[in-house]
Amino acid sequence: MGNWSKLAPYWFLLFTIGFGWFILSPLVPILIKFLGVGLSSIILFISIYGYTMVVLGLLAGYISAKFTVKAALYSAAIISVIGLIGRAIAPNYVAFLITGIIAAIAYPLAMAPVGTVADSLFKDKAHTVIGISVGMLFLGMAFGAFLGPGIFGALGLSGALWTTVLLAIIAAIWIGFGIRGYPTFYKGRSLKGSFKPGMIKNWYVGLSISAIAVLFGGIASTVLGLHHFSITSALSYGGLMGGLAFLGSALGAIILPPLFEQYKQFRLGLVSTGVLMFLMAMLMALGLAYTNIILAIAAGFFLFGFFGNAYWSMAMTSTTNYVSDPAQAGFATSMYSVFTNLGVAFIPVILGGFFGSMSTIAIGVTVVLVLEFVAMLLSPTLLVRKVSSPHKRTARRRRTRTRTKR
Repeated sequence: MGNWSKLAPYWFLLFTIGFGWFILSPLVPILIKFLGVGLSSIILFISIYGYTMVVLGLLAGYISAKFTVKAALYSAAIISVIGLIGRAIAPNYVAFLITGIIAAIAYPLAMAPVGTVADSLFKDKAHTVIGISVGMLFLGMAFGAFLGPGIFGALGLSGALWTTVLLAIIAAIWIGFGIRGYPTFYKGRSLKGSFKPGMIKNWYVGLSISAIAVLFGGIASTVLGLHHFSITSALSYGGLMGGLAFLGSALGAIILPPLFEQYKQFRLGLVSTGVLMFLMAMLMALGLAYTNIILAIAAGFFLFGFFGNAYWSMAMTSTTNYVSDPAQAGFATSMYSVFTNLGVAFIPVILGGFFGSMSTIAIGVTVVLVLEFVAMLLSPTLLVRKVSSPHKRTARRRRTRTRTKR
């Protein structure tokens, strides 16, 4: 197994973070009653994870770069346990919110430095490492969304919350023993030059895909209600759509990037997933807006997650090609995560209102398809190999001139 076994505790930590995050999604009505607050307050609570990435993502990348990845992951594991315990015993909304924010801090600490993890342990398998890492986070989100109602039915709300604590404790113990072999030295550790203007293309791809995924996860029940589904059916099917999107996202990121990397077809991977992402966005958006065929809508959600998150993951890995230092690679993926979550924070809020009425839904669908069409057009322009430094290029030219003279 070699270095691959070292990634297991890291991947399990990401899984538990995703699980602890989205086990709350299907329990929103229960939380409203238990905490005595409105829907918007609970949605804010669930969104806290995304906001922490925006606020702390660059700091998390800085910690892993200037200190070590181990420092970031130890912190993530400990903070996750503390926050989730506090959440499980919180007596009111304010305490629930504060402890939830603490738990959410584990997300940027664990996810932002994924580029450093990939570049320091598997420089030639970055797409595989980042793809599976992203996939494990989404797999945890999918399992949380799918299993949340069942766990609540068997153990109640308290039991559901303590289940997340148990998983977090297991992850923390495993992290404590399992990442001791992670590298502690990266050449230079300088973050100078971590940003390149070309990365902005990658940021747009990540921003557009994640924002639309979150948007449709949030509006599915509302739009189904416009198609005259009963409230119960609309909520049930809406939860199913969200779970399928997360499951598709997990499987897409775990399967496709490693497959394209195995055959060294990075450009084909980016372009093909970009095109298929756009086609599935059309199926998802048009299907939800203008039909009531649940099977077609569900297929759109799953396949958009599958191809969209594969493209998202490969676009993230592409940012590491702008730098040569593992420390800078982690900071590059941190920047990508931050701007991706900026899209999550604002775009669903701006576009969501268009999907509340059949008279404006066409505007929302049009904007969504334009956003994803541009993301598809950018796929051939993303970097697929490392940009060599000026010093290396100069050295190569000198060697070439020497061989020519000989």
